[in-house]
Amino acid sequence: MLGISLLLRPTYALSLLALPFLAGCAGKTELSATDESGYYGSYAGAVSAREYGYVRPAGDIVVGARSRTAGSGQGDNLWRRVQAGMQLDLRADSRIDHTVERFRRDPRFLEKVSRRASPYLPIIVAEIERRGLPMEIALLPHVESRYNPAATSPKAAGGMWQFMPYTAREMGLRLDSGYDERRDVVASTRAALDYLEMLSRRFDGDWELAMAAYNCGPGRVEAAREANRRRGKPTDFWSLDLPRETESYVPQILATAKLVAESRKYGQRLPAIPDRPQMEMIRSSQPMDLVRVATATGVSLSELRRLNPGIRMSASGGPNVSKLMVPAGRGQKISAASRKIRVVPLGASTAPRVALRVKERKQPLATKALADGQTHIVKNGETLASIALRHGLDLKTLAKWNGVSAREPLLPGQTLSIPSRHSAPDLVSHRVRKGDSLSKIARRYGVSMADIRRWNHLADNQLRTGETLRIYRRGSSS
Repeated sequence: MLGISLLLRPTYALSLLALPFLAGCAGKTELSATDESGYYGSYAGAVSAREYGYVRPAGDIVVGARSRTAGSGQGDNLWRRVQAGMQLDLRADSRIDHTVERFRRDPRFLEKVSRRASPYLPIIVAEIERRGLPMEIALLPHVESRYNPAATSPKAAGGMWQFMPYTAREMGLRLDSGYDERRDVVASTRAALDYLEMLSRRFDGDWELAMAAYNCGPGRVEAAREANRRRGKPTDFWSLDLPRETESYVPQILATAKLVAESRKYGQRLPAIPDRPQMEMIRSSQPMDLVRVATATGVSLSELRRLNPGIRMSASGGPNVSKLMVPAGRGQKISAASRKIRVVPLGASTAPRVALRVKERKQPLATKALADGQTHIVKNGETLASIALRHGLDLKTLAKWNGVSAREPLLPGQTLSIPSRHSAPDLVSHRVRKGDSLSKIARRYGVSMADIRRWNHLADNQLRTGETLRIYRRGSSS
């Protein structure tokens, strides 16, 4: 139990403001599964518990006041930013409309969505805007967990975005006796968007396929597409034979987005969510004691637990953390008392927004059917480098052939195209000289200007003298 003196004596609480909030001796309070479910309400199981994931350690979203570029003319309702950022076809299939009709039977459907999303949506929207992704993705956590960072599925997927434990460990999220980053809203949001971006690149910018793969795994989606190709059928999401859960999963996301976009049309009330951060992060150069932070900020320990469900508490002593989410405005109080603590505002991004076309991605050099090549199904533990070595290929050549990054982790079940020796492209490094132009270089090597821009991540046709370009000449003997 917590020491009574730390919570009830006001003179002691005031004195804490003059002290560093570093780890000290304090008893811990256990946060059990019962406590979590008691606060968040019972959760009958996540819609999805994926067997695959792609996550990177998430840095902080370090921002100041939100740029008005994103919300100009949108008022103070965050839902307007969500509506303005939608990019997908919400009328693509009758399954979307059928799901809309099912959802709208609950007259308070959007009220419930808004209430659950309210604390976390500013963070999600800011990160989606920063990356230029379709804003429909902001509704995915509703389908996954009802925006519940403490949710745990029957298959042990955890957090708002529902990552499996071993996936979290393998791909970079911290998951140990003291902290579970699957339940960290900032870290898990960045991890989930990293994964979705990777899936989008893999499926040529098709976000319906990316969301389906998020649910059932990219290998399953690839297999379904290949089966349709063999039968001469379309390979879009709506034409595939996928698990029943996945076939309803994507329509649920898009139906929720459609209701958000046209709430009045469907007789739903969409309560406004304030277009400002509702929480902020404090960071310390040394571990902080959670009990002292609670006392000094005037935020109850139970509220800190709610805002930081990733912190695992036990009976052996108070958790020591280096970052902590607190209600917006409370961080200044504690940072003013210690130079080792600073406030990291959340919910917006000062990074310039980059327009990203939904169907845009680095195209693979491989065609859909390689008459003179072969395919390789990725097995657990294999890397792009090990596969390239096995087939006697250069790592960068294999990566470019498949339209992926040389450093991109592979997923079990993923299909790679393996070029034969004479079809594999030769890599040429061209140093730009005075008088060179993109069109001249393209003609010289027999490739297109678009290819050169894509291979070298060029935004336009402008070149700088002295820069080096990567050129792939397929089937060249020179």
